[in-house]
Amino acid sequence: MSRGLSAMQRSILQILDEKHGMTSTKTLKTAMHNDICDQSFYRSLNSLEKRGLIWWHREHGGPQSSSGLVCLKHGSVLLIDADSTIPNIALMKLSAYHKARGDTVDLHRGLKVPTKVDYDIVYISCIYTHHARAARRLAKLLSTSCEVHLGGSGVDLKTTLPDEIEHLMPDYVLYPECNYSIGYTMRGCIRSCDFCQVRGKEGYAHPVADIYEFWDRRHKKLVLLDNNILALPDWFKKIAGQIKKENLRVDWNQGLDLRLVNEENAKILAGLHFSPYMRFAWDDIKSEPMIRRGIEILKAAGIKQAMFYVLCDFNSTFEEDLYRINTLKDLGMKAFVMLYNKELLKDKRYNSLMNFSNARMHFYTQTFEEYCTGREDGTYKLKAQERKQRLEIKKNPPPVLHGIDISSIEF
Repeated sequence: MSRGLSAMQRSILQILDEKHGMTSTKTLKTAMHNDICDQSFYRSLNSLEKRGLIWWHREHGGPQSSSGLVCLKHGSVLLIDADSTIPNIALMKLSAYHKARGDTVDLHRGLKVPTKVDYDIVYISCIYTHHARAARRLAKLLSTSCEVHLGGSGVDLKTTLPDEIEHLMPDYVLYPECNYSIGYTMRGCIRSCDFCQVRGKEGYAHPVADIYEFWDRRHKKLVLLDNNILALPDWFKKIAGQIKKENLRVDWNQGLDLRLVNEENAKILAGLHFSPYMRFAWDDIKSEPMIRRGIEILKAAGIKQAMFYVLCDFNSTFEEDLYRINTLKDLGMKAFVMLYNKELLKDKRYNSLMNFSNARMHFYTQTFEEYCTGREDGTYKLKAQERKQRLEIKKNPPPVLHGIDISSIEF
């Protein structure tokens, strides 16, 4: 959202932006409408100057005139990452755009922001719907003192970046901890799962960019957020070819569709270096025949293990959820529980199921029933304390003098 700018003022700023931040008033006026009123035009320019959005370049200190130059003033931009758990691509691209214009850019994480901030423009990105109300309230408060834009799937599924920003190289400096490149090579999906917003937000599966649009050559790993790239066979071959050519590690973070795996694409997948692992999903127990068939194809191609997201408590019972997890275990696959209803973390059974499945040390060494027994009798709590003590000793070993442990010497 934005506040306080007229249509003419927004047009002026847009044209200045297209002219790389500087143009003559004559060119500016012509680019808008030749028949616009001079009085309204200059009133808009003066208002933008008072707001600090533009400045006049006056040669030899002369007065402003119709032949003078109007320049965009470098501003300050605040990017608010409300709730992303990974680097926010949209904010990284906005940062790249504004830095290229000479603006200063700051990032703030979370929604606890002073309601009075000294910035020209604020962008708020909200990913999750349960934070939408707080994000909208913050945007309203900040809009009284600066221009504010609110977006993200948590508040509006149709919000998109302009094309000139969407296809910029992300500014990885914004997230110093990010040691990989991240982006989309495709958007949308061929499926319309009831629990998923992708089809409604991005439409049918379609290509958007190759890896070179967002791959920083300093990184040896790609995290791809593609929702269903196997639905685009030719595009998948192209992207996989680029990854292999550049010898990159890859993580299709959102998971691949096992129902679309065949001998051809399984062979391509087997030739890639996945990090940390190849990801798929098993969301519906009715898909069991296709899941078993897909795993057989993977194994025939030399892929012995993969990780499966297992959506629990969505049109399924606890027994069906446990069955899927045990089936994946029997087939040599990893299972990662994802709860559709986060309130189920308070449910003892689902809490135990998540801890059992998502902790590899338990998943591969015992059954779910054995894990529950050990959790109830305090066995795991005692083992955890022992591990903690061993780590403490390892971090702070007793003093040693000439190979002798002096802690055992009596003084």
